[in-house]
Amino acid sequence: MASVDKVYGDALFTLVTDEAKGSLGEIFEQLKGVRDIFADTPELIKLLKAPTVSDADKRAVIEEAFSGRVHEYLLNFLLVLTENGRADRLGSITEYFTALYNDYNGLADVEVVSAAALSDETVEKIKQKMEQVTGKKVTLQLKTDPSIIGGVMINCGGTRIDGSVRSRLEQLRGEIAGIIE
Repeated sequence: MASVDKVYGDALFTLVTDEAKGSLGEIFEQLKGVRDIFADTPELIKLLKAPTVSDADKRAVIEEAFSGRVHEYLLNFLLVLTENGRADRLGSITEYFTALYNDYNGLADVEVVSAAALSDETVEKIKQKMEQVTGKKVTLQLKTDPSIIGGVMINCGGTRIDGSVRSRLEQLRGEIAGIIE
């Protein structure tokens, strides 16, 4: 994460929690929606970064697209990002804001990668264990990756628990190579 993402993410989060705490969830959902629009429309970012487009025109584009559709604090935030040439950072700023939001609300996003789809019972056991470990309400993101061969990899808040067969085989390969050398 770049420091610019932290500066902007902290500024928006502090503003919302200080001035519009009751709107935090709404603004968070709208921010993710705007991020998705920006991600799906790379031409918009190019337009907002183009030196040949006047600041007034860039501002008009943001206002036309989002005025009356998002909370006024979010609209003003988008205008500030645009005026400062940082519209292209919205994705990573949103990622940082999400971490702040989750921490504030006692939530944790946990990614679980398995070689094949997991049973509902296994998913529930993983969720309960991760809630116990983190002390937070957990939302699981389930993914499959046949290349891990078996087992699971769990990613939570920058920590990876790798219980995959692939990693165990790689570890064993390294140990064998160390003995042979």
